[in-house]
Amino acid sequence: MSEDRRQEYPSPLPEPGVDSPRVLLVEDDEVWIGIVDRHLRKRGCRVFTADCADRALEVLSNTPVDVIVSDVRMPGMTGLELLEEVRLRDPDAELILVTANSSVKDAVSAIQAGAADYLEKPIDCRRLHHSIEMMVERRRLRQRVRILELGGRDSTVFEGMAARSRRMLEVFGFIERLAAYPTTVLVTGESGTGKELVARAVHRRSPLADRPFIVCNCSALAPNLIESELFGHLKGSFTGADRDHRGLFEAANGGTIFLDEIGELPLDAQAKLLRVLENREIRRVGSPQSVPVDIRVVAATNRNLGAMSRQGAFRDDLYYRLNVGVIELPALRDRIEDIELLADHFLQGFARKFAMGRPTLAEEVLDLFREYPWPGNVRQLSNVLERASIMAHGGEIQLEHLPTELHGEPEPEAPQLPEGAAMGNESPVDLTLRAAEREQIQRALDSAGGKRVAAARLLGLSRRTLYRKLEKYGIR
Repeated sequence: MSEDRRQEYPSPLPEPGVDSPRVLLVEDDEVWIGIVDRHLRKRGCRVFTADCADRALEVLSNTPVDVIVSDVRMPGMTGLELLEEVRLRDPDAELILVTANSSVKDAVSAIQAGAADYLEKPIDCRRLHHSIEMMVERRRLRQRVRILELGGRDSTVFEGMAARSRRMLEVFGFIERLAAYPTTVLVTGESGTGKELVARAVHRRSPLADRPFIVCNCSALAPNLIESELFGHLKGSFTGADRDHRGLFEAANGGTIFLDEIGELPLDAQAKLLRVLENREIRRVGSPQSVPVDIRVVAATNRNLGAMSRQGAFRDDLYYRLNVGVIELPALRDRIEDIELLADHFLQGFARKFAMGRPTLAEEVLDLFREYPWPGNVRQLSNVLERASIMAHGGEIQLEHLPTELHGEPEPEAPQLPEGAAMGNESPVDLTLRAAEREQIQRALDSAGGKRVAAARLLGLSRRTLYRKLEKYGIR
């Protein structure tokens, strides 16, 4: 392919991440919008555009934005007037004003009115991006302070979720802000990260908190009954429809519906869901009329919907409709600083549930928790602690109270004896090696004063390997 031919196809822009700055460009010059839009997208920003202030306010009424970049002089409402309106709607939003006719007086007026920056055309895109990064970081710090103030300076429990890690505190802050908007929400993350808890938090923090919250597990819907379950049906509309049935969307009318595992919906059901999101109406199976619904949709998935849409397994238009208010939950192995807090949170709950003393964790158990990869994430941690609480009878939880997959080590296979050799409990060589290893571990523990972490360092072993060997040899 020639160089000229390659230039006709610009390189694909990267997918914005969940932490990407959300930028709204307000400008009636399409060429300017195109240049700045592409520059910011190449640097990972999630960009929205509007050709006038009125259109910008429509965008802001439906989705939170971190930074607004607006021309000063536009048809209708000016950039300064837009700034005043934005301040009333979202005091946290930052606004950068851009002008082709700059003056010191105008710049001073803009800053006094609350503008975060004031740039001249032709715009320096690198400086603009730097300003956006600084503003977003400042905003995140403010959000973190607010969330920390809800539950103490070092950690917080937010709508049933415990955290002190920066990533989770930012998630809490975004939930708090996103809940005030009617936009559709997409919660992503591995299985067990707490997606339903996030959906419930969005609902409880929203103006719809006193209205219905309906849960639908899309992967559990029978393929031939998906439409009926979601949208309802009339009596006689199909074999077995012996009465009118109200679907989940009608049941959630006025409130929130949580569509878990939305990536499992077949394509025809995805098309019907898209119509609900766009037209705010549903039609029961067998009914000639549509029924309006006022509903908020929170969807969740552990799959990559962007990749699915590129492969044709998920509708592009539905993906883009969902991919506005995105909340991505980190895996537990990526928020290890939350392990101790989460464990304490769960153990308090189990003490109340089982009416027993509050269990505690032995030091080696906590060390093991911090090293374990937790493929089942927070749900797995909760299940492990529930079992351990019962086994420890409300006392200190030791390694032996944990499932073997966390710390167990399979026994080595018995050595093959020569044909005709006498069978005994253990060969002399194997016995000698095992005894020597046990004695060496015991000596290391004695030298370390019984401290297992220090003993592991003396032996050149990881903490987890040492704990396995201690259990293997029955050393306490």
